[in-house]
Amino acid sequence: MALPTKVEPSILHQLAKGVAENGETKWKDLREKSLEELNTTAFPHKKIEEWRFTDLRPITRTDFVNLDEAGTLPATNIEQYFIPESDRSRLVFINGKFHEKYSSIGGLGKGVTVGNLSDHSEDETVKEYLNQLVNYEKDLFVPYNGLMFEDGAYIHLEKGAKAEAPIQVLNIYTDAKEPYVTTPRMLVVAEEESDVTIVEDHIGLSENRYMTIPVSEVKVKKGAHIHHVRIQRDSRDAIHVARPIAYVEKNSEYHAYTITLGGKLTRNEPRVIQEDEEVDFTLDGLVLIDGDQVADTHSVMDHRFSHAESHQLHKVVVNGNAHSIFNGKIFVRRDAQKIDSFQENRNLLLSLDGLVNAKPQLEIFADDVLCSHGATVGQLDPEEVFYLQSRGMTEEKAKEVLTYAFALETIENVKVESVHKLLIDEVYRYTKANNVEKVSA
Repeated sequence: MALPTKVEPSILHQLAKGVAENGETKWKDLREKSLEELNTTAFPHKKIEEWRFTDLRPITRTDFVNLDEAGTLPATNIEQYFIPESDRSRLVFINGKFHEKYSSIGGLGKGVTVGNLSDHSEDETVKEYLNQLVNYEKDLFVPYNGLMFEDGAYIHLEKGAKAEAPIQVLNIYTDAKEPYVTTPRMLVVAEEESDVTIVEDHIGLSENRYMTIPVSEVKVKKGAHIHHVRIQRDSRDAIHVARPIAYVEKNSEYHAYTITLGGKLTRNEPRVIQEDEEVDFTLDGLVLIDGDQVADTHSVMDHRFSHAESHQLHKVVVNGNAHSIFNGKIFVRRDAQKIDSFQENRNLLLSLDGLVNAKPQLEIFADDVLCSHGATVGQLDPEEVFYLQSRGMTEEKAKEVLTYAFALETIENVKVESVHKLLIDEVYRYTKANNVEKVSA
């Protein structure tokens, strides 16, 4: 495959050219389609409205190489990241490659198929849905993933199947001699009346520079339920560009919770598409950043039919010079009546130098809906700090407690016990590590 790029080449175009010229690949049809899209898709820049607050220099000024040229180092001690509930329902990927040695997929019950996408490439479900659900227009990162990935997580539940344990999809990124790019992939198809909990974890073992571009496609069929937790704990020098998308059918539920802790630059674009009436979905998020981190969330809740409930609570804590961007859209189409949708973005600034850009959006073309949105940006309330001090706390401890309480609301619905405890510990670690600057009157 040749790469006659019709747009100004970026680092991703250059990396893709090297792969395209290597000849045969396993996902031939998918890769040809991805290559065609990549050829005519430009790298984003700040003159584009959707990217105007996002500093892309960590990508454009880094000389990334392909994985096989990066000199990646072995992964060690990754067992510490296994969750006990998933001792027989775990998929492990190291730098995007499936590792059977660390994976365990024998304890999920009848009707549940879990494995590496490459091993299921001939399954009818994979042929029907892989790369058919992504609809990110003029997006360079999805076709790049489609061109480059080999392995990926595959989860399929037959009609009425119930996963007996949460499925952990563990993505590990190792140290390397050169900065590299990796492309995790996941396909989840839950047939009618099925039920599953998924814990998707991204972890950097070192503090090296790499870029990960995960793409997740989720299909929730009639009456099915999916509980999806995404935890981002990348290297503090990493770039994480995520494309998770879910389609929900009649009487189905999809509840997603994204926790952003690591990364130098994170760009997360979750989308939920309503495909029939009577659906319920959630897109909650918690972002804890400090130093020079940038965390950007662009979400879409697309209501296409009547009678739906949706909810989004996106909470952010910013310290140091960190920068948070939120652009959340509630989209209600013309015939989508009786929609009850709520969106709230709440931001807590712990420093004078932190920055927040918030843009909640409503695009409503129906007249019988109950939709609301809002955004707040503020610092800790001095009266609340004073009240806790009057009860014997130091000023530092009072601020820790208030920050801790602010952050916990988003994760209270995470129902996997060990993951819930892990996230509580992460919140506590963040509040202990980030002392609040005193603000002059």
